Order: sequence, then structure tokens, then C-alpha cells
Amino acid sequence: MCGRYSQTLELAEAVKRFGVKPPPFNCKPSYNIAPGAQAPVVCHGGLKLMKWGFIPAWSYGAAGPGASTPLFSAGNTLEQKFSEETRPVPAAPQEREGFINARAEGIASRPAFRAAFYRTRCLIPADGFYEWQSSAGTKVPYRFELRDKALFGMAGVYEEKTGTYAIITAAASALVRTVHNRMPVILEKRHEALWLDPKFKDSETLLPLLRAYDSALMHGYRVSDVVNDPAHDSPDCLKPF
Repeated sequence: MCGRYSQTLELAEAVKRFGVKPPPFNCKPSYNIAPGAQAPVVCHGGLKLMKWGFIPAWSYGAAGPGASTPLFSAGNTLEQKFSEETRPVPAAPQEREGFINARAEGIASRPAFRAAFYRTRCLIPADGFYEWQSSAGTKVPYRFELRDKALFGMAGVYEEKTGTYAIITAAASALVRTVHNRMPVILEKRHEALWLDPKFKDSETLLPLLRAYDSALMHGYRVSDVVNDPAHDSPDCLKPF
């Protein structure tokens, strides 16, 4: 899964990297972006500021965003069956829960993500992500990034009406698999424009893009337990342990 990531460069760097216009907002670099946070997302129309925790528009119902209608009826295990990692993140009072991850396997047909997969795909700018390894009953954090420490785009889907997004995950590469069996999908730069094009809906072309990134182009290392606390957002999160 992907439950934490970073984007430590100025927003202008994301504008340059993804070839989009400067957005009408600004946001500070973050070393520890957690579920529920507002973060920049690259969409077909440019950069948008959205909340991490995907909520399908249809789950709001007629009562609007303040309604308490759940995503699925009690006892419905459809999403759990296909994607145990997309558990809703805790929500504050009067806020809705959302899915932080969407598995690549079956995303084109899964009820919660099907419409977004075909209409509102996005890229999430990042320069690293964190995974936790289970060791003697404890969770040990590791950071993964590109060898050149450059910005990359994680594949995602978003919902315009709810202002939310989810990161797509796939089976981990050989590198990440030493820590966790899932990882966020990092798209190759040559595929980014196609992924963002809402007019392109050929699943036979899109789905093969959702795979693990080349281990030879990445590296990972153990980081401090300070990253375990979402409130801890500083360069300390990046330092090798």
C-alpha cells in the first residue's frame, strides 16, 4: 500500500516537471504527507489542490457532502474482497471517509473507482514514499525514491465533486518487496500524457501501465521512527536511520 509520501520541492518545480500552468494556490513542501491532507494533484486541466482519501460522487447521495450515508451498506465486502488496502481513513466529525489507495488489479471494473478510472485520472507529484516492514511485532519505516532524487508522478484517480484522490498501487518491485508486498504505481514519463488524457479510455492500453517501477532506477533506506507521526513534518523524516 502507500500510506505516506513526500513532495519536498517548491510547487514551481512541479509546474516545471509536469509542464502545467502555475496554479491559483500555493502550498509548502511536505516531508510527510498523510491521509486526509490537502496536496497538489496533476489533472488534465492542470494542478489542483485535493484531499487524500477518495470519495466517489455517488456516495454523497442527494443529501450532499454533510450526509452520513456510508460508501457501502453494512456487511458489504465487495471492496475488501478486491482491495484490503483501501480501508477508509479516519474522518473528523462532519467529514466523510475516503479510500487512500486503489489496487491496479480490477480498478477498471471496481464500483468505487470505475468511473474515475475512465474519466478522471491524475498524477500525484512526489519525490519519495514510505513503507513499513513488520519486524518482531513492530513497524519499521523505510523510504523509497528515485536514484537521482527527481520528482515523479504516482498514478491516481480523483473525484472533482468531492475534491478527493487515491493513489493506485501494484504488486511491489523486487526492491520494495523486501519491505512490503505493495507499492504505489510510478508512471514512466513517456506515459504521463496518455494517462492524463480523459478522452482516452482504452483499458487494454491503460491497465498495463499500472505496474511496479524498475528497481534499478530506485533505492530505499531505513528512516527514523519520527515519520510514524503524521504531525512530524520536517527534513528529519528523510534522514537515514
